[in-house]
Amino acid sequence: MRTVPALVVAVLLASACSGQASDTTLPSASPETVVSDWLAALATLDLAALDAATATENVALLVGAENRLSTDQMTAILDGGLPPVTARSYWATFRDSIVGLVGAPFGEIETGAAGRFTVDDREFAAVAVQVGEAGTEVIVALVEDGWKVDLVATVGPALAVQLRRLVAQLVEEADDGVARRYALAAVTSLGAALARDPDNRALDLEVEAIEDLPIDLET
Repeated sequence: MRTVPALVVAVLLASACSGQASDTTLPSASPETVVSDWLAALATLDLAALDAATATENVALLVGAENRLSTDQMTAILDGGLPPVTARSYWATFRDSIVGLVGAPFGEIETGAAGRFTVDDREFAAVAVQVGEAGTEVIVALVEDGWKVDLVATVGPALAVQLRRLVAQLVEEADDGVARRYALAAVTSLGAALARDPDNRALDLEVEAIEDLPIDLET
């Protein structure tokens, strides 16, 4: 199974723009800690920790978009999570691609301060990541049980077309509850990415296309 292509991981090396500041109080586990723990889990392929650090539908969207998963497969992931074999393959390729691109081991990746911002009353934070002179950010989202790494917001813009096609497939074929969860996750996370890169017209069009799908996205 193919997983994260170089195009997706390359987004981790790109600079990002600023978003709107927020005054919401942080939970006890800070965005910086969540990203540091996620990187540590990624280095050792700690699947339990990686699962805890991310939202199921968020990771599933990237796996599904890259591998053209069927509607039945996407539905099954919501019920039982990524199969362990698939999860290990995905995260291993993700990790190895990052190491190959930055030319440095994970121990040399440093995390910096987080800048918080809001999108439609949803709270996000962009955590600075530095490898030598190359800097970027990892976006995390505040959910009911704390901060989680938002992979779609972080690397999803490179797969925006595929994500939109996958969500459209789910809206057409899946149960309304399943389609809504995935559509809402996609539009929320890509909306966060757009807030960091507001001049990205191509991404803006894909977000609009998802919002125009015949599915109720009201929270």
